[in-house]
Amino acid sequence: MKHDALSGQLNEVWENGFAEEEYGSCQEEGFSSALIITDDIIGIIQEDDQGFVNYDIYTTEKEAREQWEYQVNVWQSVFNPEASYA
Repeated sequence: MKHDALSGQLNEVWENGFAEEEYGSCQEEGFSSALIITDDIIGIIQEDDQGFVNYDIYTTEKEAREQWEYQVNVWQSVFNPEASYA
């Protein structure tokens, strides 16, 4: 769990509706996550249904988008395996 200035920045962007992409639901999957890309910060933030926050910061948008795509594929294979074969 990380609660610091960076998690605060990421969370603020997410709460204000400016996330590039979002995935998950704390009620359904037990977590929600967002890809955040701004002029100041590039990262992926995740919050679980207990309110614990974790994030990763990336140096490039390309790196963040590649990691996001990888994570979404993993999540979909776990939470929606039937969609993975469509």
